[in-house]
Amino acid sequence: MTVRFYSSLDTGAPALSGSRIIDRVKQILLACLVNGYGSKPAAGWAVGHEHADGFSLGNGEGFVNLVSLGNSSYAAYIMEAITDGSTALAGGVNRRSGPWYDGSTENRRQVFYSANFTAGANPHWAVVADDKTCILQLGYGTSTADGSGSCFAQVFGRYLNAAGLGGFCSLGGVASSSSSGTGSLIGFSGAVLRNPFTGLADQGTGPLYACLGAAYQSGAGTSRSPLQPDRLVPIRAGLLGYGAGISGGASSAAAVFCGQLRGILSEPVLSGAPASQVLPLLGSSNTWQARVTVVTLANGKQLMPLFPSTLDQGFFVSLDAADWE
Repeated sequence: MTVRFYSSLDTGAPALSGSRIIDRVKQILLACLVNGYGSKPAAGWAVGHEHADGFSLGNGEGFVNLVSLGNSSYAAYIMEAITDGSTALAGGVNRRSGPWYDGSTENRRQVFYSANFTAGANPHWAVVADDKTCILQLGYGTSTADGSGSCFAQVFGRYLNAAGLGGFCSLGGVASSSSSGTGSLIGFSGAVLRNPFTGLADQGTGPLYACLGAAYQSGAGTSRSPLQPDRLVPIRAGLLGYGAGISGGASSAAAVFCGQLRGILSEPVLSGAPASQVLPLLGSSNTWQARVTVVTLANGKQLMPLFPSTLDQGFFVSLDAADWE
């Protein structure tokens, strides 16, 4: 297993084209996960199927299927196997998207929206991946290290299940019945293929999943106290499940810890400060380029900042393989 970092700032990075965000995300993911570019080899995923309005990628444990919702958004589905690749949303086994699953009446899906990524100022992206898990961050329209409502991150592939069972997830975005909305990693919008505690496909009605950081906040924050880089204690980010079928309780609003996310770290103190304060502290800069540039800590650990929006603070992606196991 090799953890690889890819960025729009790389020499030989793919030149993006097309008026729809799904076209550009496809170009990014195929280059990083399947084909490689320049001197950088691919992470080791495979194409499941391709269609004019959607495509899927697999890691041997499941598939993520992205489907266009128009120029500025796409829906993300996951499934265990593909049975029909002739449509944008492939036919498959145990298909899920946010709270929706095959056979349910739920009208919300896991939606990723960026108003003008295809034509806005300063478009940028970064991917950190191995052959089982991928973390994508992209955005535009910001001149500083702080994200905007049009910046987002998606995490998909393997996670480390709390019960010792295998796990495949898609996190980020927003659970929505429309094609727009401001999403976040900490928002309940994601899906996993199987119940984290039973290993069964059944997860009850309306299950949702989110990235659990070291500190929870519902809105953007700032720090009024001096940040001390020698006192930072990053910990592994978790997977939080929501719904009675997941928590085992009677309340549909109950949430429970379901496992750990591969590669994603969260720092309690920095969870209360925006990237414009944090990145200069770590030797980087308050620029949009710093959002997709690796920082190296004093102990040699390399991290990609994962501050996709003002709702998600204090997250980083480690390039250390030990943080992925």
